[in-house]
Amino acid sequence: MKNNITKLSTKSLKSLLLLASLSTVLTACSNNTATLPLDEELPGMWTVESINDSPTIKDSKVDLKFTAENQLSGSASCNNFSTGYTIENNTLTIGQMAVTRKMCLPALMDQESSVLQALSKVKRFALNNGQLSLFDQQGVVQLKARRTKS
Repeated sequence: MKNNITKLSTKSLKSLLLLASLSTVLTACSNNTATLPLDEELPGMWTVESINDSPTIKDSKVDLKFTAENQLSGSASCNNFSTGYTIENNTLTIGQMAVTRKMCLPALMDQESSVLQALSKVKRFALNNGQLSLFDQQGVVQLKARRTKS
């Protein structure tokens, strides 16, 4: 009788382990949603480093703040701007911008014009190791930015 109980217990234990393993494998296989690490999501602060492959003016302030509530705001060199944005099927749509109207040095005003024009052309984005690239419809990089803290 003891041998029968041992055989039954061993057989039950093997079946239970097999069932648990199968359950784990099936659960892992069914979870195919690709999620980006938290620091690889669009919401957050970004400092623009280049506009149409040209570096920004040294010590100028060009930044973007994307929120989880689909708001985009920032500094375009001289003036601040704000707008909404949507993301759908790898498409980034940036709405019409409200921009303050301060005057600055001509070089900053020119850079600001380039930033706002580049943002108006953006149709898609890519994130890679804290680097944000914004592309137009033809796939040409309009802006490159790096993630910054707060």
